Amino acid sequence: MITLMNNKKLMILIVFVLCAGCFHEQTSTLPTSTQTSKPDKQNSGLSVISGENIQVHNENIHKPNVPTKAITFVNELQGYGITSGKGKASLMQTDDGGATWKPQRGIDALMAPSTLSFLDSQTGWLLTNESKDQKSQLSLTADGGQTWEVIAQDLPVLEGGKEITFFRFFDRQNGLIAVRNGKDLVLLRTQDGGITWLASNRIPMPSEGVVTFLSSLEGWFIGSSSFPSPSEKNKPAVTFYHMTDGESWEEAGKISMSLVPRALSFVDADHGFVLLQSNQQNRAQEEERQLLRTGDGGKTWSQHTFPAAFQPLDPNLQVSFVTTSSGWLWDARHLWKTKDGGLNWQLLTP
Repeated sequence: MITLMNNKKLMILIVFVLCAGCFHEQTSTLPTSTQTSKPDKQNSGLSVISGENIQVHNENIHKPNVPTKAITFVNELQGYGITSGKGKASLMQTDDGGATWKPQRGIDALMAPSTLSFLDSQTGWLLTNESKDQKSQLSLTADGGQTWEVIAQDLPVLEGGKEITFFRFFDRQNGLIAVRNGKDLVLLRTQDGGITWLASNRIPMPSEGVVTFLSSLEGWFIGSSSFPSPSEKNKPAVTFYHMTDGESWEEAGKISMSLVPRALSFVDADHGFVLLQSNQQNRAQEEERQLLRTGDGGKTWSQHTFPAAFQPLDPNLQVSFVTTSSGWLWDARHLWKTKDGGLNWQLLTP
């Protein structure tokens, strides 16, 4: 009996040791970042974690004719854009991620600002805003931009050349146009592929900033502001707002920062990117730029700084990501691509 009890105790001890080893092996495989990364600062419910600095590689092999307006990508390789100048315009298409571009047929000369939304390599919409000489119109292509059909004209709210801040079709039927109307935002929605549009009520803009939408109802607005508390009064901040009902913005938090948001891109509900740069008053000073990245729906952001030598001639940079890894950065003259979520950028234009 004593021997049997001793054997049971020995077996229990062996099982305990083995389980402890298993537990140790499981915990040791967790990503290093979750074990060691700690927020550098808390800002009204948002965490900011310092990330590695960004590298920009300006060596260029290709010297293509590239679009400078309304660039949009449908996947990591295929994209479209518009070139314009001297009253002429042409649609450009790439199938190698922006390294080379070729002109497409069927686009008329555009005298008014225009923007693109492509659902896939064949289906796309071209929205032309109203100008003094031209009414707003929406055209559809089903053959990758070879031919276009006008499906809507004189869209509501676009009179007077109002600024279009966002345009996208989320599927074959549902699309959204965000129009800045003074200090308000008006959302135009379609559920029939762009033939008819309904305008929302005016939605107050919390401040100057940038906007993007993940659906006809959900979007993000990021703007410049200051902390209201007496201890931090007038301290510059970047404020995040989230919309889930298609009607109003709710503040999601602030980050203490003197930079201002310039461009915004969300891949899905969890993964987003914000491009910020200094609100430059003195043109003789170099601008500072940073990229914020989130992977948890905006609760935590990693902060990445561009090199000081990265000083594009045009400060109005745009950013767009189609996956968590692949994205593009462009201005009126140059185009850069990243394959690692914005940590390294390669110049695609001379």
